[in-house]
Amino acid sequence: MRAGKFLIGVACRLLLPPALLALAAGAAMAADASDPYCGFSPDDWCASPDGDPCGRHLDEASCRADTTCNAMPYRGESVVRCEWDERGFATNCPAVGCTSTPPDGK
Repeated sequence: MRAGKFLIGVACRLLLPPALLALAAGAAMAADASDPYCGFSPDDWCASPDGDPCGRHLDEASCRADTTCNAMPYRGESVVRCEWDERGFATNCPAVGCTSTPPDGK
């Protein structure tokens, strides 16, 4: 019985630290990756790419007020077609993030 407890203790000491490091590294990578599903809900606010200065804006109003920033357009379903302006903001659909990257085709 004592040998079994000893082996379990040794295994925990050898395997636990690398497992915790792997979990921490995976969490850090997940935090850096953009969420491919973000932008489909009107309540989303998607993260800007790393290093994007427009990522400091946490709502549509502050993003719209910064003339160097553009909207990340809503990608979900809408009863009517969204009417976009030149910076990606719509009069009838929400912005779901803020980025310095211009909208497609602009």
